[in-house]
Amino acid sequence: MLEIPESLQVHASGVLEQAEAEQIDDEPSDRQSDRGRAVKRFLAAQFSQVEPFAEYLSGNAHLDTHQGVKGLEFERVMVIMDDAEAKGFNFKYEDLFGGKSAGDKTTENTRRLFYVTCSRAEKGLALVASIRSAYAGLF
Repeated sequence: MLEIPESLQVHASGVLEQAEAEQIDDEPSDRQSDRGRAVKRFLAAQFSQVEPFAEYLSGNAHLDTHQGVKGLEFERVMVIMDDAEAKGFNFKYEDLFGGKSAGDKTTENTRRLFYVTCSRAEKGLALVASIRSAYAGLF
């Protein structure tokens, strides 16, 4: 098979899983633990996902982030609005659709991102709200 690089061997050895199992749930996760979990998920990915992931990283995928599409145009666009996946960035669709006042910094940032994503579509636009979000009932 393939040789695992030395820098990734700790992720393949099970040491991280054991340490994670021993961690108390109330302890906050640190950046190193988050990185370790991300590497573990990457190593567990099916081989069929490697090529699409490489396409995404090289900019050749059929999807991109809100910020990555600025200035581009596409025949059809699907905007996936999921605050849970935002990971603390300075936008929140719940504020935009939940009636938070105009002028609020997060609301204005979200409004700009929403405009950028929606205005990329030339022929078709689909808006998808995550069911985990409080605003999902609005759609």
